[in-house]
Amino acid sequence: MFHFLFSINVVAPIFLLIGLGYLLRRTGFFSDKFVSGGNKFVFYILLPVTLWQGVFSADFSEVAGAGLAAFAIGATVVSFVGVWAGARFFIRDKKVLGVFVQGAFRSNMVFVGVPLMRNLAGDDGVAVFALIVALVMPLYNIFSILVLSACAGSNEKMKLKTVALTIVKNPLIIAIAAGFLLSFLNFTPPQAVSQTLSDIAGMAGPLALVCLGGGIRGFEGKLKYAISSAVLKVVVMPILFTAAAFAFGFRGIDLAAFMVLGGTSSAIAGYTMAVQMGGDASTAANIILFSTLISAVTLTIFIYVLTALCLI
Repeated sequence: MFHFLFSINVVAPIFLLIGLGYLLRRTGFFSDKFVSGGNKFVFYILLPVTLWQGVFSADFSEVAGAGLAAFAIGATVVSFVGVWAGARFFIRDKKVLGVFVQGAFRSNMVFVGVPLMRNLAGDDGVAVFALIVALVMPLYNIFSILVLSACAGSNEKMKLKTVALTIVKNPLIIAIAAGFLLSFLNFTPPQAVSQTLSDIAGMAGPLALVCLGGGIRGFEGKLKYAISSAVLKVVVMPILFTAAAFAFGFRGIDLAAFMVLGGTSSAIAGYTMAVQMGGDASTAANIILFSTLISAVTLTIFIYVLTALCLI
């Protein structure tokens, strides 16, 4: 019972805040403009500060270093290649294929993963996950552009230079790099600055989740592909990621981080990218919706099992 209550207490606040955001927008309390502005505030200010603080204050002597990095990159590459190689035999509509693949491999690491890791393991959990975010987020951008470009018309293809600039200018990547640099230099910010940054970081999780809920739309489009991609994302991926990480010797926070990497819902940024690159927008939106709903149950189960087995 203790482990079950622990898993409920970790996951429930995440999805209650998402539900609150959805309810507030549906009732007109939040406008679409507010949700859009809130997402920008979270992405460009709050989450960069959160990730910077997590990296800056972390003791990376306790992190699995090269092994953690290699597994994060390898798991991401294998999941992307595997999903695309399998899905192309069953989905003939290329615009649907592109968003199906993106939805099945791209996790909502920032808006859901970071708050979840904070609930699971505090600042140490955020620090470990920030390292994974720094490694995996560039791959997400590259792979998403690759599959959406390949599945769109020739006029939608993007140049390598554009991809590189998108990654380099990403505020989350910049914040994580700054955290590593200042930590290496043993920089100590003034108390007033440190407290202000802590207050800002404390806003990030709740506002990110409320805005995520506010951005959820209703059901439409090709539901069978959306549901299939969502199940692949939040049921199959976390099982594979966790089993492989366990086999490679990861335990504790590291194992939890890979479970969260595999098990969080499909990234909401995937919808925007699908729209920009000519993918099936309605299917992309539904993948996010279904994966968010299903993951409320699956994440609770996975955390319960791992804590009951004393693996995290």
